[in-house]
Amino acid sequence: MTQITTAPRGALFTRDTAREFLASNRAWAICAGVIAALALAMAGVLWHMRPTTEDLPQFRARFETLRQIEKQWDLDLLALELGIAPNYDAVSRGTNVLLEELDRVGASIEGQPDLAGIAPRYQDYAATVREKIHLGDQIKASYAMLRNSASVLPAGIQAFFDAPDVYQPAGDGVRPSEELTRSVISMASFVISPTDVLARTVEEDLARMRALAAGQGPILAEAVESLAAQAEVVVRERRRGNDLMLAVTALPADDAATAIQAAVVEAEAGAVNARQRLQAVAIGLGALLALAIALLVLTLRRRFVKLDQDNVLLQQEKQDAQEQVLQSAKLSAIGQMVAGITHEINTPLSYVRTVFELVKERVMSDRMIEALAAVDATDDDTEEDAHYRQEELILMLDDGLHGIDEITTLVRTMKNFSRFDRGHAETFSVVDGLESALLIARSQLKYVADIERDFDTVPDIIAAPSQIRQVFLNLINNAVDAMATTGRRGKLVLRTRLTASDTVRVEISDNGPGIPDDVLPKIFDPFFTTKPVGDGTGMGLSICYRIIENHGGTIAVSTAPGKGTAFTITLPRHIATHNSSTPIRIGHHTIPA
Repeated sequence: MTQITTAPRGALFTRDTAREFLASNRAWAICAGVIAALALAMAGVLWHMRPTTEDLPQFRARFETLRQIEKQWDLDLLALELGIAPNYDAVSRGTNVLLEELDRVGASIEGQPDLAGIAPRYQDYAATVREKIHLGDQIKASYAMLRNSASVLPAGIQAFFDAPDVYQPAGDGVRPSEELTRSVISMASFVISPTDVLARTVEEDLARMRALAAGQGPILAEAVESLAAQAEVVVRERRRGNDLMLAVTALPADDAATAIQAAVVEAEAGAVNARQRLQAVAIGLGALLALAIALLVLTLRRRFVKLDQDNVLLQQEKQDAQEQVLQSAKLSAIGQMVAGITHEINTPLSYVRTVFELVKERVMSDRMIEALAAVDATDDDTEEDAHYRQEELILMLDDGLHGIDEITTLVRTMKNFSRFDRGHAETFSVVDGLESALLIARSQLKYVADIERDFDTVPDIIAAPSQIRQVFLNLINNAVDAMATTGRRGKLVLRTRLTASDTVRVEISDNGPGIPDDVLPKIFDPFFTTKPVGDGTGMGLSICYRIIENHGGTIAVSTAPGKGTAFTITLPRHIATHNSSTPIRIGHHTIPA
């Protein structure tokens, strides 16, 4: 039985449609496009994950080196200020190295997207370091003056002690040598710890020493004045150097460096987070890419399966085509034979019919009655007996003419086997045709099966009504004969449908024993029958097929052993152009026209 399965309303895809989609060229193209897009996206993510030429770790290392150089410069400057360093060469060399490294690190920041947020902070730090270097230069100048003044102090002290009356007590009993010793000690203390208290002490000591020397001779006064002038320079430059050193230490270089390090840490954390996000995106894209590749493999597998199926179908079609050629040759030979036989039979058949009609006409005349009475006349015959013999003769002639008419009908049917008379085509309702065929077959059908009608509203078609009715009646009779062999009451189902291709489909199905597989390919062959000798000619289905084919339609057979058989007829609404090569489908087999 032919069954049509439809997807539930609202279901966009079913398993079959999904399989068809996977086996289609569209699915292959979509998979290839998705894989290409995912591959490009993956390449973009990996490109963004690549390490830069001047990334944060390299900057961190360079900045640490810069900080070490700066700290060393601070130590050299402090040693200079404290008088530990013999000269300021170390500070000068450190200044040059510090400036070079400062410029090198600043240049490495330019053009680096990862370091863009650090650049403003580094500029502040670089400005602070340059200000520190500027103050360092002033400290070096102060140190130079301090050193020059300190270098001449021993000579001044020696000149002081060489002056006369240096050991003579003054009016208050204080010797100048003692006051000088006190001044030198206070000045040495100030040099070691340049506080304001010690500075005032030095100034007071120098003032007393000048006052004391003024009461002495001019030589001592001049020596004291020279020594006090150099001592004042030492005190002034020592205080100035100390103030400059305090200004250096007050500069926020450490704060700027700490801000840079915090920015580096923040940038590294952001880079790590960004890399982790990119890694997550890359993992997701990789999973999607793997899924797309798997889907592509599945699609290719479906395509290969479909190609294998198509190959099998092509092989089957090739075999069917060979069978079609043989079947076409056989049917062509049968058609030529039938045409020749019918042509040869028509002429003598017409002659015999003419003779029978002439004999009947002669028999029916009064003269023939008299002749019959004269031939068989006896003493007991009457005119009534002669009339009886005439009627008997006429009856035999009528039987002969009926036999001739049957032969004529058979010959006409055989001629119509390969010819459709379009002159007999008219508007025809397939539903009315089915009802007419049921009415004719009712005497046999009512004892065998129940009838189920499933008629859609279908339009009329243009066809030869008598021929289409003949097809319906033949198929119904075959169904009745098949169901009669099952020993149970069967069911005959008649359906009509209007298809989307402007054709009308008629289905006649039964629940009989079905058609065996070895018989199925032969059911439309002329003169093939499974009925006993004398019960069938084997021309019924062949003629049905020719009628449907001549109307431009098709006939399909679906059967299942033990379940029944369904004949599906498709007819165009208008007469189609005759095509003698239209094939007929029988299950999965194709029978040529």
